[in-house]
Amino acid sequence: MTLVSIGMPLYNAEKHVAEALDCLLAQTHTDFEIIISDNCSTDRTADIVEDYAARDNRITVYRQTENVGPVTNFHFVIQKAKGEFFLWRSYDDWSD
Repeated sequence: MTLVSIGMPLYNAEKHVAEALDCLLAQTHTDFEIIISDNCSTDRTADIVEDYAARDNRITVYRQTENVGPVTNFHFVIQKAKGEFFLWRSYDDWSD
């Protein structure tokens, strides 16, 4: 299979991030990594994504120590990607 990197730069995403991750983890293609960069959220985003990462080793979570802004956070995610292909994912994206 081919490794696909899925980038999720997040900020205050607690409302839907669990659903978005559930959709990705249920896909039939399983050779992927999910790279999450939490941009110093002030809600429960960090707790939620850390819980998912503890249960699935395809998920890597980075937490910015201060809010670095959206552009820097997006660039950070791309720099961490290892896959041959890359897909952006938002906290409120769902897939069948």
